[in-house]
Amino acid sequence: MRNGHGKYEEITEEQFLPTVTKSKFIVVHFYHKDFERCKIMDMHLDKICKKHTESKFVRIDAEKCPFFVAKLQIQVLPTVICFMDGVAFDRIVGFEDLGGKDEFPTLLLTRKLVKTGCLKALTKDE
Repeated sequence: MRNGHGKYEEITEEQFLPTVTKSKFIVVHFYHKDFERCKIMDMHLDKICKKHTESKFVRIDAEKCPFFVAKLQIQVLPTVICFMDGVAFDRIVGFEDLGGKDEFPTLLLTRKLVKTGCLKALTKDE
């Protein structure tokens, strides 16, 4: 919690490297402010971050971080990249892995992030 876990924050390009190297697991949403699907992804990630404090959740404006967009070869928005110890190890590109539609349950995205290893599956008691 001390490192910002449990909330969904916006970061800048200058904050990117310090942020992704500070926590073991980081979920980074590269977004565009005018894209509806990015707003949908924001809504789901904001819900997930409150229950999954084992990972830090952040968002970054793709227009304002051209270096990392190029370095990480981001071509479709939204793109969600999972980092472990500062290294990108999995990604969700667009909504293809989420049924390809704008309406999908938050649980579907949560399960996808659990499958990547970035989140822990919750027990029935949690």
